[in-house]
Amino acid sequence: MISPEYNLQRVGGLGAHVQGLAPRLSERVLLDLMVPRYHGLGDLCEPLGAYGTVYRGDATQPAAGNDFDLQVWRMNDQLNAMITRHINSGRRFSLMHAHDWLSGYVANDLHQRYHIPLVVTIHATEIGRRRGHLHGHPLSERIHLAEQYLAREAEVIIACSEFMRQEIIHSLNAAPEKIHVIPNGVEYKHLIELRQKYATFPHIRRRWAQPDQQLIFFVGRLEWEKGPDLLVQAMPRILADFPNARLVLAGKGSYTDQLIDMIQEAGLEETIQLAGFISDETRNELYAVSDIAVFPSRYEPFGIVALEAMAAGAPVVVSNVGGLSEVVDHGVTGLRADTTPDAIADAILDILRHPQLAAERARRAQNVVRTQYSWESIADRVLEIYRDLLGAAL
Repeated sequence: MISPEYNLQRVGGLGAHVQGLAPRLSERVLLDLMVPRYHGLGDLCEPLGAYGTVYRGDATQPAAGNDFDLQVWRMNDQLNAMITRHINSGRRFSLMHAHDWLSGYVANDLHQRYHIPLVVTIHATEIGRRRGHLHGHPLSERIHLAEQYLAREAEVIIACSEFMRQEIIHSLNAAPEKIHVIPNGVEYKHLIELRQKYATFPHIRRRWAQPDQQLIFFVGRLEWEKGPDLLVQAMPRILADFPNARLVLAGKGSYTDQLIDMIQEAGLEETIQLAGFISDETRNELYAVSDIAVFPSRYEPFGIVALEAMAAGAPVVVSNVGGLSEVVDHGVTGLRADTTPDAIADAILDILRHPQLAAERARRAQNVVRTQYSWESIADRVLEIYRDLLGAAL
């Protein structure tokens, strides 16, 4: 398995996916997970599960810029050198599983040189992130071509939702018959009891809001596609009915300055807190003590954060787009809303006005997470893909 993100180099959903899936697979098969190592962080080699090993290759971390794809290519070239050394020393691989175009350069090269069957998980597409507009953006056009090439080379493509399957078919011209939908999983066991636990420690909630304040929580990259601005614009309507409501926006991204300007122009500095990057422990704490977790993405192939919030028992509002619309059953496990400030505000107000009904939906959501989104069951489905491709028992 080749991934641009894992553990110490986690950026978003891709890293969380690999961190959940790889250890479960390594309890069942012999797995080498190949990842870059930036700035010397992490061991070059460490055990993974019962039968796996993580190998880190020293690499230069790609930085944002017009030559981002070239920097990714260089990182892939450094990973390639490490993997080639393994193969030249006698290591043999029955199958290769790569994640996104960010590991596509090395995967394509190894696939062609050694004829190793290739599985690719495509977590998102550049044309989706760009809302269908690539013309005039040379970097995005090159990334799109890299995605198309990877999709063409792979024997099997895994998509995290039916929405992503359709996007891969239409934007990457991939053959429908080789695309399989397997959702992301969630690390839920440590989240299930958190809400009940933190209810006995009210001082923890007071870190974020007073007892008479309604706490609304968002976590994600602060980018236009994630919709944090929709929440800022929704707050005046929410405050009209619940003047003590407070909003915490956690995360970082290129949209931060615009959000600060919006908050200041609306005079919401005392109402909205930009928490910046938070640890997993703090994120889980906020899931457990918030009245609502909101994910108003304009583009979302899946949305692991929504599953995490559901596992922690938080009532959720998600946008009615992409994979989020497949994760949340409207009115049953949460609420879906259009990507407008008014629609987001209406859904939040519905939960604040009917807390008992919201808590009932949250309990149903926890059960769905337990039964449908465990990483163990996801790993079983991925192994079926491997078996079918190799035509042999694993």
